[in-house]
Amino acid sequence: MKKNLLVLSLAALMLVSCASNKNSDTKAQTKVEEAEPQTWIEAESLNEAYAPYFDYIGFAVPFDLLNRAFIQEGLAHQGGCITPENEFKPDSLLGWGRPTNLVDFKAADGKTYKVPAELAGTNNLKNYLNTALLNNLKIRGHVLVWHSQSPKWFFRENYDANAKLVDKATMRARQEWYIKSVLEFVKKWEDTAADGQRVIIAWDVVNEAMSDSGNPSDYLRNQGSDWYSIYQDDSFITDAFVFANKYAPADLKLAYNDYGCYGQQKTARIVKLIKKIQSTPGARIDILGMQSHISMNHPTASLYEVALKQFLDLGVDVQVTELDIGNGNSISTPKLLADKYAQFFELFLKYRKTEGKNGISGVTLWGILDERSWISNNGAQAPLLFHEDFRCKPAFYSVLETAKNWND
Repeated sequence: MKKNLLVLSLAALMLVSCASNKNSDTKAQTKVEEAEPQTWIEAESLNEAYAPYFDYIGFAVPFDLLNRAFIQEGLAHQGGCITPENEFKPDSLLGWGRPTNLVDFKAADGKTYKVPAELAGTNNLKNYLNTALLNNLKIRGHVLVWHSQSPKWFFRENYDANAKLVDKATMRARQEWYIKSVLEFVKKWEDTAADGQRVIIAWDVVNEAMSDSGNPSDYLRNQGSDWYSIYQDDSFITDAFVFANKYAPADLKLAYNDYGCYGQQKTARIVKLIKKIQSTPGARIDILGMQSHISMNHPTASLYEVALKQFLDLGVDVQVTELDIGNGNSISTPKLLADKYAQFFELFLKYRKTEGKNGISGVTLWGILDERSWISNNGAQAPLLFHEDFRCKPAFYSVLETAKNWND
């Protein structure tokens, strides 16, 4: 979701911690309070523990970490799916420089528009795909359409960042070209490198387009969004789901992704949006991505549950896409953090997807290491399951034991 501003030294990452194994049937409370920390490679696998319940347990990881063999080993052991933090976002795939080589593109409206001859950042995309394939990991694509981390020139006349915004028809054609280019590039790579198997299993088609305003009449994010400035309505979102459905394989899941989904007003806005997408001819939405950057005191599990049930009632599945737990306004201890993680994973299990029933199909932690978390704030917060030399925190054991002790 955010660019990582922290740098963790390679030496610190490569330290190894040794610890004794604990009996697998030890109760969660004992694990949390007494277990000596193992490294994430030594410990039992979260992905295996949750395999009966979810399609995957996932982790967000940037390529500078993913490119290291010992991190690949840990990810392959603990997770089944990874999310690129920045590598698949529009500014990465479009490139930072203004395109000069333009070609004609016939858009859905039958007219011809000038578009870049190619995506400039496919090397980043290909490197991430290749590494995932080598380690038998799936990927959540993040993200096709977002107001942030998208080059200004993409929205402006002659692809000039200093020019005025293009009209709606031109932007719609550019959106179609971009979504088509990304999805077809990935499909071609999967057909060639992965023998046709799906490596990217879901895409966040649109990210964070709903308003955070406390004004009940507000619906869309209308500040800082060139998408809104051009369209002035939600049709850039419905268009995106039409184009994604048009160019994506039928088994590729399409998601809308947002944060703060459990606030009453924002929940209502997202429900309205999902219904709008579902009623738009040619559009398809399969998943609501609940980012779930939560804190120790907000939301409560009951508040989260109220929103979750409203989304599931619409006939879409939910993926928890960016889970971490910050300190909020309370003092967090390892034990309190472990209890909070257990509480929410119990909720996720309660509403898991089952045959013939919508539910939560996967959970992704937004990061692999406290020290590299986007909210670490130089160690002021420790929101994840692993820290330092990838030692397992009490929160890791509480999540593991929640699965092992789960009983409907």
